[in-house]
Amino acid sequence: MKYLVTHILSNEERKEYESKGLYCYDLRDSDFGNDIASIEKSVCVNRIGSMITNKEIKLGDKYPNDFVDYNTFVSKNKAVDKIEDLLKNNRNKDKEAR
Repeated sequence: MKYLVTHILSNEERKEYESKGLYCYDLRDSDFGNDIASIEKSVCVNRIGSMITNKEIKLGDKYPNDFVDYNTFVSKNKAVDKIEDLLKNNRNKDKEAR
């Protein structure tokens, strides 16, 4: 899975990326500085940024298991520098489906 860490996305930005087949998540700040603690579908308090992925992250279905540990996730997946790198794979999937 590829991912891009970015600024806090507005609702409009989320809708735009999701309409292109990407997935958007919020990042929660840890209580110990500017470290990212978890990836969640929606964060209201301690939101530090957003993550966009080319595949869906399997989150737990309810509190307290409705998140993924950030450090574990990034150690197993590939970071990209720009949104176009996430969209490349989706365009190829669309062509294969035709």
